[in-house]
Amino acid sequence: MKNRLNNKLVVGCIGSNSTLAKELIKQYNNRIIFKIYKGKIENIKLIENWLLNNKNINILINFAAITSVYNCEKNKKKALKVNCFSVIKLLETLNKIKMTNFEYFLAISTSHVFKKSLFKLKESSEKKPYNYYGFSKLLLEKYILRNYKKFYFKIGIARIFNYYNKNSKKSFFINDTINKFKKKTKTIKFKNINTYRDYVSIKDISKAIYRMINCKMILDFNICSGKKIFLPNIIKKIQKKYKNKIVIFNKKRVKDLVGSNIKFKRAGWKVSKYNVLNDL
Repeated sequence: MKNRLNNKLVVGCIGSNSTLAKELIKQYNNRIIFKIYKGKIENIKLIENWLLNNKNINILINFAAITSVYNCEKNKKKALKVNCFSVIKLLETLNKIKMTNFEYFLAISTSHVFKKSLFKLKESSEKKPYNYYGFSKLLLEKYILRNYKKFYFKIGIARIFNYYNKNSKKSFFINDTINKFKKKTKTIKFKNINTYRDYVSIKDISKAIYRMINCKMILDFNICSGKKIFLPNIIKKIQKKYKNKIVIFNKKRVKDLVGSNIKFKRAGWKVSKYNVLNDL
């Protein structure tokens, strides 16, 4: 790696307030020198000035995104701008200013880009988002996979499946479910939750991101546990703490979002034996 500071990797972070960014910084602060951009990703001129003032950056990770499915549906134009078009402009800006020590860009994506299936989803599985959040991320993925060879630096896509953090914002299934139980309403209704999801630990996600940036891994990798968990089991686990609540949900079977991590494991990533129910 060119021009490391004190033999450490110099990594720029955009969207450092995200849960995943905070965890990465927490875990690897002793191995990496982090440079934090505090503005909005939409302000490309401000980012360009920041990059020119931090020319020793070797790698850039973009965590900035509108991840709320509800907010993406409510303001589709903004979702496209933040999740896709601003990132494309950022890539083009990096290519234009040609920082001497810069070598790698990592885009954070989501399992929402996939078409739901009863089978494990590989990187090559069909992409057909069921919400606008997934659609905005898929547009970015398609751009990168079509154009990555035209950039002087390498580009990777970290496609992250479900994770749980008690401090996460709304629009995460477990957090939203807990909030429903906290309300005064005695009866709680759920729709279309007879499905399996793939929950991976935040620490494993950080390890995966670190491996990708350290090895400068190109193209897309699923970051997932490879194991499925039934959403009604999560609800039942939460319900034990709220015994006075009555839960009602329809029994219609819905297709799943469970990933295959074989490609990443073959590249050396090791995933822990994690069960999200233990975190509850």
